[in-house]
Amino acid sequence: MKQSRRIDGTFFATALILFVLIASVFCIKTTIYRERIHDYQEQASYYEARAMAKMALANEIKHKQIFRFNAGTVSRNYLKLTVELNDKKTYQFSVPTRFANFKK
Repeated sequence: MKQSRRIDGTFFATALILFVLIASVFCIKTTIYRERIHDYQEQASYYEARAMAKMALANEIKHKQIFRFNAGTVSRNYLKLTVELNDKKTYQFSVPTRFANFKK
């Protein structure tokens, strides 16, 4: 009779260790996926800002002029484009020399 209780205790301890191990792996994978999603969202915001800057250059944005888009605004200060998205993220891009018209 004592032997069966000992086996039950060993089984319980083994099951508990396996549960903790599986829970740890699940938490680590969840954290990795969450970080990956965050990185993809940051990358999407950057490409959205870059596209807005390119559209502003294609529409010949001038010095101190502001273009408004659905996703945010683009302003130009000499050779610098500043893109501010609606979620308050700000990106700065340099103006290529072929668009560097210094007329005010």
